Formats: sequence, C-alpha cells, structure tokens
Amino acid sequence: MQKIWFALLVSIVSISTHAGEEDLYDFLWLDPDKTVYVLQNKIYPKEKSIYLDLGYLTNLTSTFQDTFGAQVKVGYFISEEWAVEFNYLKYSNSDNSTLKAVKDVTGSIPFIRRPLSSSALFAIWSPFYGKINTFNKIYYFDWSFGLGVGSYEAESNLKSATTTGKDLFENENYTSFLIKSSLKFHLNRSFHIGLEFLNTNFEAATPSNPNSKSWDQNNDIIFSIGASF
Repeated sequence: MQKIWFALLVSIVSISTHAGEEDLYDFLWLDPDKTVYVLQNKIYPKEKSIYLDLGYLTNLTSTFQDTFGAQVKVGYFISEEWAVEFNYLKYSNSDNSTLKAVKDVTGSIPFIRRPLSSSALFAIWSPFYGKINTFNKIYYFDWSFGLGVGSYEAESNLKSATTTGKDLFENENYTSFLIKSSLKFHLNRSFHIGLEFLNTNFEAATPSNPNSKSWDQNNDIIFSIGASF
C-alpha cells in the first residue's frame, strides 16, 4: 500500500513535459519484470489538423541593414508528430547606422547582400509537448523541428562594389536548405501564438572569391499568431 501511495505522489509532482502521448517509466521499487505506463491525454491534438500562421520577423544576420519582414505559413499534420508545411517570407531592408558610419569615415562602399523573399516546403517533426502554470492558469505548448528546401531570393552589390566602388544591387536566386525550431503556445482549441528560429543556408559568391561559391546563411526570429482547423 505504501508503494502505491508513493507512486501516486511521484506522478503528481512530476513535470508535465512528454516526448509522446504514451510514456514508459521503470520504477526501481517494483519487481524488475514490471513496468508502468503513464498516459496523459492531449488537450489540443494535432493529427489531421490544418494550421495557418501570420508572423513578423526580425533578421539576425544583416550587418549593414535593418531587416524586418512578414511570414505566411500553412501546414497539415499527417499524424500527431509529423506535418508538411509551406512557408513564405517577405523582407524589407533599410540602411542602418553602421553602414552610414562606414561610408562617412572611409568613403567606401562595403559588400552587402540583403534578403528579398524566401519560399520553402518543410517536413515538421513535433515530438514534445507540455504545459506551464503561470498566474494560476495552465498554458499548453508544442515544440517542433523542421527541415526544408526552397527558393531564396536576395540582392547584392557584389559586382559594383568590387569593380567600380558603386552601390548598385542585382537580384540573385538560390536553392536553399532550411532548419528551424518552433514553440507553439495554445490560447484555446482554435488559436495559438508562436516563436520560431529559422536558419536558411545557400551557396553564393563572395568578394574574396567572386568566381566560386561558398556556403552562406541567413537567420531570422519570427513571432506569429495562427489558427488551427
């Protein structure tokens, strides 16, 4: 009887973060051949659901630009843990104080590559879910990861800055490979807010070696609000 009460106490005080809907625990005080399955029903199941998110992004990569933008993404959960997602980003750029200082002090034009848009198709894996008790209210969340491939559009002054010293931008298009991690906090069964880190990788020429390509990347933090159907 004491063992049963002790097991109940451990279950009550355990932190409610899970790698799946069904977890297996080995209790050391039980016989070696006995196991206990703990099942917690999800309040917000994802299987066979569609979600649509709108986001606001801040770029973390641009050295000489203040870069912000918008995100639209739509996805479908095939199962409780796996989804497919289409993601589109549109960027807006403006010269920052660092660029103005370089021009004023040196009189030269630095190399600038700035993003314009990105579209990608993702495979989403969402293995973790949990809940947080804040101000006597419980908030449920999902933690997911994504791998994607897509098209990345940018513009740079590579040719003009390295040959003429002028600031003329030309459009560039790349095949991109993307990695991301996302947190989704459920407000209710229909609406949620999200926080996402997105890493975009592509091969592009650089001023040090304009005749060959090397890997470059673009990083964004995205805040979003969305709905599930």
